Amino acid sequence: MRVPFVIYADFESYIKPIDTCQPNPNDSYTNKHQKHIPMSFCIYVKCIDNSVYTRPQITYIAGNEDDDVGQIFVDKLEEIVKDIYEQVKKKPVTDVDEESFFSAITCQR
Repeated sequence: MRVPFVIYADFESYIKPIDTCQPNPNDSYTNKHQKHIPMSFCIYVKCIDNSVYTRPQITYIAGNEDDDVGQIFVDKLEEIVKDIYEQVKKKPVTDVDEESFFSAITCQR
């Protein structure tokens, strides 16, 4: 089934070694030896109809280790979704759209 919008996202991270204490061999454990810290991301939005919505690709690169790249990503994603909503709600329903809706005999899932 085709969908009207697809959002592609990709993170890049650097690997930071972790110093760990000795685990208890009598308990189940995971030996953590490195942590992936996000340092950049890219977001690309594709709409089924470019006349409805287009947006340039978003690329973010952290300025330093203290940047909360995960939170910045979520904030950008929320901004995109709100923008899509605002653009789509402005688009009027055409007679063809309405006819197609009322003449449908099966429901898309």
